[in-house]
Amino acid sequence: MRRNPYRRGKSENALFKRLGSRLNLHITFKGHQGRRWRMGAAALAFVLLLVIAGVLLKPETQLMSSVEISRARERGILYVGVRDDMPGFNEGGEGLEQELARLLAQRVLPESEDPIKFLICTSQTVSSKISDGSIDMAIALLPKGKSRSYSYSYPYYKDEVRIVTLKSELVSSDPTELVLGYVQDTPSADVLSAYKSEVTAVKEKSFFEKLFEKPDETYVVEAAKTMELKKYGSYDELLAALMRGDIEGAVMAGAYINKYLEVYAAEYMGRTRYYLNDNSLGEVEYCFVSSSDEPAFTQLADMMIYELQKDGTLEELLAKYGLG
Repeated sequence: MRRNPYRRGKSENALFKRLGSRLNLHITFKGHQGRRWRMGAAALAFVLLLVIAGVLLKPETQLMSSVEISRARERGILYVGVRDDMPGFNEGGEGLEQELARLLAQRVLPESEDPIKFLICTSQTVSSKISDGSIDMAIALLPKGKSRSYSYSYPYYKDEVRIVTLKSELVSSDPTELVLGYVQDTPSADVLSAYKSEVTAVKEKSFFEKLFEKPDETYVVEAAKTMELKKYGSYDELLAALMRGDIEGAVMAGAYINKYLEVYAAEYMGRTRYYLNDNSLGEVEYCFVSSSDEPAFTQLADMMIYELQKDGTLEELLAKYGLG
């Protein structure tokens, strides 16, 4: 009788059993025999977690030894760009941004009695001051993600972009039904652009809607919405156009509404009565900003903002300066 080549004999079976038993003895994770393997696996997993945490979180001790922070510590002072004309944020040496910058400077230079020097800048000059090294970083109502040339911290304030109108009957109007004005090259202009792209896009049927539609069903393309927008070079020009009736609504972020329509209403508008449209166009996130080549400053700011949020200090500061 021919031998089945796929059938093992008793000796071969015994050999496989012995090998399996030996392998099981050495690599099992069960019982007392697997204790050392379990401990080894746990140790390896712990080491991997430490490596991942070191890469992703980058401990503060490593940041403090970075080139840019070492340079600031050698000279004993941190140069920070701020604005000086925004109520609540920084005006006359007081405000949320002024206080946050001081807290960060104390963190970078804990042994210095006067660790910070403020340099006044605007949205037009802050870029050049960061690029030429005049300032280490800036905190001046700078929106997150404006340019890849910069490193941005986690936002310390989220500002809503709204439509200001002088007519109460326009409060509930759809923004697409209004003639709107905005100041070009501002964060609120970017939010308005994104909003316009979203609401004016032609909405087509989805793949599944087309797949399950009835054979005799006729699909009518929805008419695209439009928005009538007018751009201006400054907030003075924008508000003057609103007063004249050239536009029905002015698109502004909350910080600028507070400045121009609350604090200085008489100077800029000659009146105090205005209305906000019910619709929010989006948000602007204000951050610490530094050069993308020197991100340690904004990474430290990330840690600080997280801690201030966690212990409630940031909320207290917002309330202190009327921004809560």
